[in-house]
Amino acid sequence: MARTVRHPRSRSDAVAHHNRQVAGVTAVLLVAVSLYSAAIGPDGWLWFGWAVLLLACVALFAIHP
Repeated sequence: MARTVRHPRSRSDAVAHHNRQVAGVTAVLLVAVSLYSAAIGPDGWLWFGWAVLLLACVALFAIHP
């Protein structure tokens, strides 16, 4: 079997990379919810779901800056 070579990355770098990914997904979903609301009409559940995701993202940055 081929051996997998992993790039040496510290745990803090990995956490920071993950936090940036979560923030990016949150921003993309904000744009998607905004476009959906503008095109079709506001939906409270979409905004509620996005707000929960935003709070989770903020919690990630608060725990692992």
